[in-house]
Amino acid sequence: MTKIVHPVAGLIAILTIATFWLSTALSELLASEATITAVKTAIPWGFLLLVPALAATGGSGFALANGQRTGPIGAKMKRMPLIAANGILVLIPSALFLASKARVGEFDTVFYGVQALELVAGATNLLLLGMNMRAGMNATRWRRTSFLKPAPAFSTSLIARDEIAKGTVDFRLKKPDGFEFAAGQAVYVRLPDLRESDAKGRERTFSIASSPLEPELTIVTRQSDSSFKRSFMDLSIGAALEIEGPYGDLALHGDAERPAVFLAGGIGITPFRSIILDVANRALPHRLFLFYSNRSPEVAAFLAELAALQKQNPRLKLIATMTDRKGSDSDWGGERGYITREMIAKHVGDVTAPIYFVAGPPPMVSAMETLLMNAGVKNENVRAEAFSGY
Repeated sequence: MTKIVHPVAGLIAILTIATFWLSTALSELLASEATITAVKTAIPWGFLLLVPALAATGGSGFALANGQRTGPIGAKMKRMPLIAANGILVLIPSALFLASKARVGEFDTVFYGVQALELVAGATNLLLLGMNMRAGMNATRWRRTSFLKPAPAFSTSLIARDEIAKGTVDFRLKKPDGFEFAAGQAVYVRLPDLRESDAKGRERTFSIASSPLEPELTIVTRQSDSSFKRSFMDLSIGAALEIEGPYGDLALHGDAERPAVFLAGGIGITPFRSIILDVANRALPHRLFLFYSNRSPEVAAFLAELAALQKQNPRLKLIATMTDRKGSDSDWGGERGYITREMIAKHVGDVTAPIYFVAGPPPMVSAMETLLMNAGVKNENVRAEAFSGY
């Protein structure tokens, strides 16, 4: 219910403030004093809708943040007190004062001075609420379903855990009955026994690294010192946890005539491993190019497996590149440096022909989107997901 209340209440608050602001501006510019009086005396009644909407937006927002204090959700939480303070200290007193002045026909310098203050304060809250709405949409843009139809939650348990690369661990979970997903999708993971939340809250987003046909679910994470990650790493085999999903739109396109180019940074390889395995399992005819960037071979999860899959599937080409081999114990004869337009063209040919899929840390995803845009790739041919939870 909270996931429905939050966006609906936020939209009501934005529309209400926008109605106040536009009606005030238009009446002041174009209408008579009688119309101005009608508008100014009506606005306080609108607080009966606005105040509960703002309260519901703020309360549901804090509940959904679940302790998170960083990223777009953290930024939203920092703006909410400013929105509330602006409303309580400026907008409401100004509206009540202007209504009282309008009733007695006192349209003097003080009236218009307070009116100007109210318009500025209203525009400020519209801007802050708009930024919050955009942040919320960005934070959940990877969800496949509408917020009105959230995906179900499932109980599951930990089957096995292994370190698959330096500092990277895979977790194999029991696939719950009735849980289905498309290759490339993701889930929320919650730990029922997590006692302490951290700056990113009490849950994390993980792409599913296994294929839909496998009997288990595999998710992968880099080790860190957050309370969530520590608790996750300390889970005993058989421990219970909860997943919500599936979510995400990073699914392989249907037109097999157009190649798929995957641009993966670090642990962003996980959705592409799922897609590549699914393509192999279903013998799909798509040509696949996987550009996989890591600091060194030691930290590149699934690197050996992907090389083996390339040998099994002649329509799959792996282009692994290492950006910093300082301290590496492995000899590396493949590409070096970050993924560039020249590197893509070298292996793919016409860079505007394929459908592109990008996943990894936010800075890497942003850099790849800019690279593709500058290369002339149309926006509709790029599907990108950045998961700060990595």
